[in-house]
Amino acid sequence: MRFLSVVLSGPVAFALLSFQPVRGDGVVAKPVFDWRKTEASIALVNQDKIVWRLVYDPKKNKSCFHPLSLVDGTVLTELRPADHVWHYAGWFSWKFINGLNYWEEDRRTGRSGGVTEIMGVEVHTHDDFSARIEMTLSYHPPGKAELLSEKRTLAISAPDADGSYHIDWRSEFVAGKKVVLDRTPLPGQPGGAGHGGYAGLSIRVARAHVPWDFLDSEGRINDSHGKQARWLNHSGKTAGGVEAGLTIFDHPDNMGHPSRWFTVKGMPYFSPAVIFSDPCTLDPGKKLPLRYRILVQGQKGTAAGLNQQYLQFTEAHAGVADKTAPRISR
Repeated sequence: MRFLSVVLSGPVAFALLSFQPVRGDGVVAKPVFDWRKTEASIALVNQDKIVWRLVYDPKKNKSCFHPLSLVDGTVLTELRPADHVWHYAGWFSWKFINGLNYWEEDRRTGRSGGVTEIMGVEVHTHDDFSARIEMTLSYHPPGKAELLSEKRTLAISAPDADGSYHIDWRSEFVAGKKVVLDRTPLPGQPGGAGHGGYAGLSIRVARAHVPWDFLDSEGRINDSHGKQARWLNHSGKTAGGVEAGLTIFDHPDNMGHPSRWFTVKGMPYFSPAVIFSDPCTLDPGKKLPLRYRILVQGQKGTAAGLNQQYLQFTEAHAGVADKTAPRISR
């Protein structure tokens, strides 16, 4: 790991914010936020309950967000469940790079075929309890030269008046050599399988929230798998009886926008699978930029509210699309 720095702006003492979210029992709980940091993670806590935590341990296979929680500490994500121990709550992973698997892990060794190496992390936290994390990652076969590099920027908002917060996720991948980003093919394609298509940004939701529903930007309910949408929401009531939801927004400048989504209701799991339909080839020096927003809310998602959130996201990150960005190979 070339560098690791954490920058805390202003005092680190507890701070009281003015909003007062209401718990499921009707009791008003005033959030008292603070930062909790280690050499391998940064977390926002509310009276010792974790609101969100980002792990960037170079000894681990992936960097991930876990937990993503409500401000009262209700955990919404699941880390490395027994059925898929390579699911890292809120994370990004390619499937195949030049034929080598970077996604699944050997259950005996705990390692993937390809290496996703965390090369450097810089963390900036702010007085309003927002944060910005800049990361450098390297993708390569074990003991061999880098094939693909990534500059990742994560901007996490302060919880707002109702306790909602969002993560603006921006990655820029650069090919060091010619690379083919691929996934398990779809049914009807050579070697295709019913579970084909997954790769990219993903969220594994806590199993306690299985009864939740998917809602997408086209108004479909529990019918988004393999279909294009600008955003996808997964929400409902928690085991504690309060409403909550997670949404991923796909930026208009992304390759293949609007994304095709990979969803599994029974896990639950969802992803804007950027190479769902076809692989992507990057020539040496070619860049692939990707941009998303993850929204965490203490309420069930509605089409009107999420469309408004989507407009806010795209307006905040308005820009001219990169005309040289790669297109999915056909």
